[in-house]
Amino acid sequence: MSDKVKSPLWILLHSAALIAVTCSLSSGLRIATLDKPVVISIAELLPQGEVHSVHFISALLLSLVATGYLISRVSYFLYPDRESTPKRINYHRVVTWGGVSLLTTSLLSGWILFAGMGPLFWLRSIHFYSAIGLTFYIFLHGGIYLVQFGLRVLLFILKPSPSSRKSLPLVSILLGTISLSFLLMGGWHLIHRYSHHPLQVTTIPPGSIIDIDGLAAEPQWKEAQTLALRTDGGANFYDGRSDVQLKALQNGQELFLHITWQDPDESLAHLPLRKTAKGWEILQSGYKAFDEKRYYEDKFAILLSENCSFAAAGTAHLGQSPLAGKPANWHGKGYHYSNSGQLHDLWHWKAVRTNKMYLADDNFIGKPDKVRPGARRYTAGYQQDGKESGAYRMNWKWYSPTTITPKRLPVKIDQLAPYQYPLEQKQNQDWTISWFDYQPYSAHLDQFPQGTLMPSVLYTSNRFEGDRADVRARGVWRDGHWSLELVRRLDTGSAQDIPIVDGICMWVSAFDRAQIAHTRHSRAIQLNLEKTL
Repeated sequence: MSDKVKSPLWILLHSAALIAVTCSLSSGLRIATLDKPVVISIAELLPQGEVHSVHFISALLLSLVATGYLISRVSYFLYPDRESTPKRINYHRVVTWGGVSLLTTSLLSGWILFAGMGPLFWLRSIHFYSAIGLTFYIFLHGGIYLVQFGLRVLLFILKPSPSSRKSLPLVSILLGTISLSFLLMGGWHLIHRYSHHPLQVTTIPPGSIIDIDGLAAEPQWKEAQTLALRTDGGANFYDGRSDVQLKALQNGQELFLHITWQDPDESLAHLPLRKTAKGWEILQSGYKAFDEKRYYEDKFAILLSENCSFAAAGTAHLGQSPLAGKPANWHGKGYHYSNSGQLHDLWHWKAVRTNKMYLADDNFIGKPDKVRPGARRYTAGYQQDGKESGAYRMNWKWYSPTTITPKRLPVKIDQLAPYQYPLEQKQNQDWTISWFDYQPYSAHLDQFPQGTLMPSVLYTSNRFEGDRADVRARGVWRDGHWSLELVRRLDTGSAQDIPIVDGICMWVSAFDRAQIAHTRHSRAIQLNLEKTL
């Protein structure tokens, strides 16, 4: 280890880099647990909660440090120290250049991901593996120094020069720290305030007719601007990615949205039931932990908020137990809830459970809910608006991962004939059944042969009524894409909805036969409403 006295700039940048890399790695690996199960094995070592902001701020600090380093290198080459001797290639120089390469790769891939550009799956993989490489670099660089010299190496990083007993070096470090802090706060303010995707909402006359049929055939849609957005990180899809296109209209009273997104197949077999030698079972691959990724319906979620912060208005809190004193989640990925008590609207369109109703489920994210004894699932701040009537029910009395008892059975055996085909085959089949066309379960009626398939979604009425039915919606799948139309009043007057006004922010997520493993994007979509008519 060289005993050469380090400059104030070296001490400042080295210390800032150490803090930024530590925060970036720990928060980034926590984010990676969402779609890389291998990281779950070290999840206990990672921070929990709203880690996205920590990750973005530390990435910004690291970028400023890298910029400072580049400027210092340019100065070095422009004004070289003539008295210095050429440095020999040794172990730590090789390791350091390897670390610089990994850091450069990580920063570039991270900022391109933030911009939503390029092949996101490969970029996210490059970003992840460069972060893993940085972890090894820290051990090979700092770890070896620590093993060789012990804790004295920490003093070396901040080693004062003999002249530091005078004030100049300390003053330089202090002024440098203040300058770096101002640059960090300024950069954070700029990307936090001005990095949104703008979506222009076109104003149409109040008498215009927009049929909510999922087809968007009306001429008004052709006049609307299109926002193209790249989302990724979801289960299934094309390498977990789905490109989304959005259009918006408003007539002074209602907001209309037309959304299309890529989905290779139409998934309608939602947790089907299968008869076995022991009785009926739910077909599932992860439903026991509320993370089903095979036997589930396609879905699309829209979050609306007056808060434009990253990570879905700051509601995404990652980890198995991000809420002290509340139940841990089963899948280890986290909860949505509001720390500020602010309410966020969440529209949840479901290809099986709500599409037939011509509705999206009107939900919201608020403060963490109370714990309800006996409930199998705690959802924190993710809750549903109230309803006066109407619902769908799952066709089992008590959930069990092995065998269940259905609530209802067909009156006639041929009612199940349309569902007896390999689920891998693409079939445009409605996987819902009517409560009133089926009869209460009894063992003597259960004479169905082994292997019989039966839908699990029981419709008890045509649609919700009340607050939960505020969002009309209809989706149509065709040629590898879903086309979805939605409409809601700008102001419903409900305490569980937020008014849609100019500047409000929005996030979208697509689900391909997945319960919670949805795609995501970093920057919010900001609605620009033209003047109300």
